[in-house]
Amino acid sequence: MSPEPDLASLRAEIDRIDDRILDLLVERFAVVARIASAKAVSERPGLALRPAREAAILRRLAVRAHGRVPLDTLVRTWRELLAASIRLQTPLSLAVWAPAGREWVWDLARDQFGSVTPAERAADPQRALAKVAAGEAQIAVLPLPEAQEDWWSALLAPPAEKLSAIARLPFLAQGTCFEALAFAALASEPSGDDRTLLALETKSTSSRAGLLAALNQAGFAPRALASLEDEDRTRHLIEIAGHRARGEVPLEIFPPLVRAQLRCAVVLGAYPRPLSAKDEQERASFPLALASE
Repeated sequence: MSPEPDLASLRAEIDRIDDRILDLLVERFAVVARIASAKAVSERPGLALRPAREAAILRRLAVRAHGRVPLDTLVRTWRELLAASIRLQTPLSLAVWAPAGREWVWDLARDQFGSVTPAERAADPQRALAKVAAGEAQIAVLPLPEAQEDWWSALLAPPAEKLSAIARLPFLAQGTCFEALAFAALASEPSGDDRTLLALETKSTSSRAGLLAALNQAGFAPRALASLEDEDRTRHLIEIAGHRARGEVPLEIFPPLVRAQLRCAVVLGAYPRPLSAKDEQERASFPLALASE
């Protein structure tokens, strides 16, 4: 039986591993710099943020880790790396609306886009969106709307109509009720497992429950985020399965029961579906060989 290593040997091993990690980080950032140079030649300048690509990276690593690294640690570590990679390529700053009682929005924004990424607190949601629309910040982060909170209507008119939802935070959902949305002047790409944010206007006589039931029956897997009632209409903020581009969508995509209630439908953006604790449990049940494929 071989003797157990002493603490000094184990700490020396940790030091060697840390050196290897650092060397790999240096190598990774060197590749990021090469990517930035290639983009400067072949692409128009713009925000170096690709939410679909980032989601694919995190999903692949989560499968590869197979429970051997805590998923929250993995996601937080790579979110910092991804944010640093963006900052190496283009300016990145945040406008965050974190009103009283919802100060946690600030933490969600930091966790997603980097703890040292420049950020400022906006006085109201409209100002956060306006700062991004004006190019004074690159990303606006706002909490999911509460009852009768209609800041999301600003996304239907200038100047915020040029912005799209690019993420629902946190990317790793752990049963918390704290959630936010991120917006940027960025065209979205499908990640393979996405959610689309819709603004729907229905007749005042329509019920939200009936609308959701019809959407669910048609396979849209809807999630109601907010509803606002006026005298002759009701507006709904709803998340559905799949990826659709920003802009008004033809009502023909909806089943007859939904079309009968709708006046208009506008896509406000699309984003990768966040990971969940259930995902981690399902991965833990896979054979390791399968998870590594």
